[in-house]
Formats: sequence, structure tokens, C-alpha cells
Amino acid sequence: MKYISLKWFGYILALVIASVFCIAYLTLPSMPDTRAYIARATKYDVEVMRDGLGIPHIYGKKDIDTAFGLGYVQSEDDFETLQSVLLATRGTLAAEIGYKAAETDFVVQFMGVWDAVNANYETQVPENIKQIAQAYADGVNLYAAQNPEHVSRYFLPATGKDIIAGFTFKMPMFYGFDQILSDLVDPDVMHEVAKSQNALIWQPTNALPIGSQGIAIAPHRSEDGLTHLLINSHQPLTGPVAWYEVRLHSEEGWNMVGSTFPGAPVIIHGHNDHLGWANTVNKPDLVDIYQLTINPDNENQYLLDGQWKTFKTKVAKMTIKLFGPLRWTVKKEINISEHGPVMATEKGSFALRWSGMNEVGTLEFMFAANKATNKEQFEAALKLNSMPSINFVYADKAGNIAHYYNAKFPKRIDGWQWDKILPGNRSDLIWTEFYDFSAMPKTVNPSSGLVYNANNTPWLATDGDDDAQESQYPESMGIETSVTNRVLQIEEKLKGVKKISKGLFKEVKYDLFYHPKSYQITALRKWLAQQQSVDLSQIELGALDALRSWNLSTHKDNQEAALAVLTMAPIQKANGKPVEMKKITRAFKNTVAQLVKYHGSYTPPYGDVYRLKRGQKNLPMSGGPDILRAVYGQEMDQNGQIENIAGDGFMMFVSWDKNGVVQSDAIHQYGSATKDSNSVHYNDQMEMFVAKQERRVLFQRAELEKQVERRYRPGFR
Repeated sequence: MKYISLKWFGYILALVIASVFCIAYLTLPSMPDTRAYIARATKYDVEVMRDGLGIPHIYGKKDIDTAFGLGYVQSEDDFETLQSVLLATRGTLAAEIGYKAAETDFVVQFMGVWDAVNANYETQVPENIKQIAQAYADGVNLYAAQNPEHVSRYFLPATGKDIIAGFTFKMPMFYGFDQILSDLVDPDVMHEVAKSQNALIWQPTNALPIGSQGIAIAPHRSEDGLTHLLINSHQPLTGPVAWYEVRLHSEEGWNMVGSTFPGAPVIIHGHNDHLGWANTVNKPDLVDIYQLTINPDNENQYLLDGQWKTFKTKVAKMTIKLFGPLRWTVKKEINISEHGPVMATEKGSFALRWSGMNEVGTLEFMFAANKATNKEQFEAALKLNSMPSINFVYADKAGNIAHYYNAKFPKRIDGWQWDKILPGNRSDLIWTEFYDFSAMPKTVNPSSGLVYNANNTPWLATDGDDDAQESQYPESMGIETSVTNRVLQIEEKLKGVKKISKGLFKEVKYDLFYHPKSYQITALRKWLAQQQSVDLSQIELGALDALRSWNLSTHKDNQEAALAVLTMAPIQKANGKPVEMKKITRAFKNTVAQLVKYHGSYTPPYGDVYRLKRGQKNLPMSGGPDILRAVYGQEMDQNGQIENIAGDGFMMFVSWDKNGVVQSDAIHQYGSATKDSNSVHYNDQMEMFVAKQERRVLFQRAELEKQVERRYRPGFR
């Protein structure tokens, strides 16, 4: 059988060089007549007001008017990313940017994203959701029509189906589908086999973890008697899943503020008048891998229940830009078994089945959550069971608080290790049903008056005894048991505090310490205890003493923090799994060498190393990986600096007073003009962000009217 492997894309360029003039074509799609997109805009009734920081506040008459406005303003502020997101969703990004996007285009087709959308859009997507999706697309199309110099010939028109497909494609990535797929085709990654098959050790190479946290405090636990909510997701600071701040309002009851991603026509996390929520990533086991037995006499058949079954097949087509107008179309056959699509690798043929395959209802859920006015309506949205994963930390004006460990859990039969490779010859292992909302782990209105999540197990959601209990949930749900440094610090600072003040709440969010019992410090101290002076130079011995004296803080002035955080990089990457001591030693030696080379010392102030950069601004940062003040960096540059590229970004503090009136404060790591380096709003919030300050959210129109910088109707400025 021919291998279907992501790695074969690495050889595309070599093949092209040999045969480019035979197979490349010079034609490009022509740009469509855009007058219809401009004319279509006249059906929408919406006004955009940008405040003194350039943040868009969108006021539409109907919900669709507001969605149209959102599509337009997101295009204004970052059309480049939005266009790339939609091209990737279609599986056509490589036609625009080249071979580096071919893997993404293949994965879209391997997952059957458009098979699902085309089959289910008309029957399973409610009419009002289709209208919201199309209105957003119309806003994007209007901007594109007005700015054709920025538009790919593969782009227009954006459609409502594109928007729905975006959720079908992206949501499984939040619980790690892409990592599992990558590991499956990597010959260096070994996979453990379930039940009685020969066991191998599976040690996947996890990407650098990016966390999030949400905290909600009930009135009886807060010092001021108010309900409080922290919204603090940790994402990349730029790109397709970087937060975009916006205010949405319609006369049909849509009244949200918060942030969203490019391509999403709703607020993903934030608040309305009545309630709000924070999202954090959870990672239950929602992907199953089945090893197939292939018929030795017919590679198009596999064994199931004692019979040879013939694969269904489809052909993935990736059009790849070479240079200039040259494009090359690659075709690859994909087999599909009863389980799902099949990946043929050097280790065998494996079928995949995952939660969210064929899902087209995620936008319906998100829109219902946006318009919910109480806990019952919010839970009704969750009961749609159309969001494959993601935690929700919830609070509302009635004083309700909750942690919902949301996931679309497959109903699997007992007695199998579902996190291992499964035999593909048994149909009883092919699940078809899901648990409903009642089976979801949740902690609702605990007596302690406090709930939180920091990408940790749902069995640790409050400092009281009201958490969901692990013993009440089937092992086959695959719920993680991980404990992060951040959740340990939340508990450390709040446990036993009878009344939580607003000041303490903020202090917790911006905490800079590693917990002594965190997996990072536990592993570091184990490594320190094993170090022998004979293996180290005099400079390294001095650095070792400095490391032993570190107080576990990541404050920008701390002189041991850079040495410690960089030494712990392999520990952090392993995310709680065992780490070879030699990897930590290698990281330590490299860190000492780099710090001495660029800073003349292995103990420079932490903020001299970790920096937030945008345009001409370059500011020192406090915080670090898996710190409540989350900072994740890239490689050290030639100036000895590490740029903050992920972690804390857009965040909100929300409260409801005793009369149910909402108030919130927020901050963005850069500014509202995310791509326009000529705009004052490109980086005008950086100083406040670094100083751990927020500004008042202009949720009431009367407040906004006093600070309007610019107002316009999309297409008619």
C-alpha cells in the first residue's frame, strides 16, 4: 500500500524542480466582479464606533447587521490573517503561500471538513445561524472588494459555509488532534498498543504548552459582596488564534464584549449584561486510533468482524504555489474505513475517529451562549453538545458561578485502554453515540463560593469539597488528571481566605512564582541533587550555586530567573512527563553559555532577557511558562533577548454589583490595530500591559459616546 504521510510533502520541491515545465500551469483564477459585494452591503444597517484606543464597537439593528459589521472591522484590522484562515479552512492555502501550507491543506481534506459541511449545512445548521455566518462573510467580502490589492485570487467570495467549516476544522486542534496526527506519521514516535497486543512505549513530543485560567468568585466569598470573574486565556500573541477585542450590540438582544478569533462571527469569551465566561483548554481523550489488518491479497481491503471490507476512497488535491504564477497540483488518495480516514505509515495502517468529526453546530452553540441571559439558558447552549471540548468558568449577575468541563465524550465500551492503539478488526470498538450534558463533570455554585481552572483536572475546581468526583465518571471518558503550577498557586493564595478582596484577586492573576510542589520545580530539584562538580566548569559551578539560591520568582528584576526558566525548558516541554536528566544538563550548559555570551553574566535581570516587542517598542517582562502571569518565548536572538510570543494577552476582570449592573476592565498586549504598524493603536497598550494595568471597558453606549475617535457605516465612510 502507498504511504500517506505528512512527511512526503518535504520532497515536493525536489520533484518539482525535475518536472516543473511539464506539470506546472501558468493560469490563475480571475478576480470576480466585486460590484455585487459592494451592492450587497446596502442591505445591512450597522454603525461602527471606534473608541480612543481604536477598539471597534459595532451597533447593528439586527443580529445579522452586527455580524456583518464584525466581518468588516476584523478585515480592516487584520485582513491578511483572516484571508489566510479562510484559505486554510478550504484546503487551498498552499496555492497562495506555497508548499509550507501543503500539510494543512492535506489535513483539511483528510479530516473530511468539507464532506461534513456540504452534507450537513442545509439540514443541520439553523437558518438564523446560516444568516449570521453569511452576514459575517459579506462584511469580509465588502472589505475585499474595496481593497483588491490585498486579495488572493483564490479567496473571493467568502461564504457562510467557510465560516461553519472553520469551526469543524479548528475545534479538534484545541484538544490536540493535530499533535496526535503528527505523532502517528512520525517514525520516531512509538505508540503503546491497547489490551493484549505487544506493548511499546509512547513518548510523543508535545508542543510547548500554552495555558489559560479562569476564576469566578461568588458574592458571599468576595470582600465587596460582588460577583467577580477573571477571563484570561493564554494564546499566541499573533496569528490565526490570537485574540481580537470587539464590542457587539444589536437591537435583537445580542450585547457582548470580549474577544474572538479571525473567522469567528461571535464573541468567543467575554460578557454581556447578564453573564460571562472564561475559556480554558481541556484535553480529554477524544481521539481513537485503530490499527487495521490489510488483506495481503488486496490492499484495498481491511478486516472487520472476520470479513474483508473494501475501503471507500477519495482523492485529496493540493494546489501548491511554486514561484510567480506557477502552481502545481498534487493528488493523494485517502482510504476511509468504517472507523474514519486511514493514515498509512511505516508502522502500518491506522484509522482515526475523533470527537467533532462531521460537527457543524459549534457556531450555533456559541451564538446561543452570546445571547444567553441566565444560567439556565447558558446550560441549554451547552446541552447542544456541539463544542467538542473547552472548559467554561462561568459567572452571572445573580451570583451563580460554575466550572463546566465541557467535552463531547464518546460512549465507549468498558474494558479497553482507549488511550492506546486499538485493534481495528472489531466493530464494537467503533463508537457512534455521545454522553449528554448531565454526564459532564461540573462544579456549580460550590459552598466555598470559588471556582477556577488553569488547564488542570476537573477534580480540582474549588478550594472546598464540592468538586466533581473522579470516581463518578467512567475511565473511558479519558479525563486528564494533570495539575499545573498555576492551579497550585491559585489554591495556595486563596485557600483559607474567607473573603477575597479585589486587590488579592488581581494579585493572584499577576502572581510570578512557581509552586515548590509543581512538576517543574520537583524535576529541577531532582536534577540539582544529582549534579556532580566533576562534570562542570568553574563558570557552570557558579551558575549551579545561583540556581540553587533561586527564590522561584520570575520578576523582571530577578537575577536567577532567566537561568532557571531556560534550564527548565525540557521539563516544561515534557508537561509533567518524566524527563531525561541529560536533557536538563544540556539545557543548563547551553543557557549558561548564552547568558554569558550576550549578557556577560549567567545572572542578568530576567527582564533583560524576556521582552515584549512591537514596532519600535521593546519592554521588559515579568512572568514565565505555566506562571499565572504567563509568558512564553522563542529562541534567544542575537541581542540575547527572548521575545514574548504567547501567553497573557487580552484579558478581562468582570464584576456584577448588588443591583446586577456589570462593569469590566480589560487590556490587550499590543493594541487594536494588530497589523497596521503606521497606526498609533499598533502598540499603544503595551506599557499598561507590562505594568499590569487595565482600562475600563466602555460597555454602556453613553460612556462610549464621550470617547468616540471615529464612527462610520461599513462601506459608506
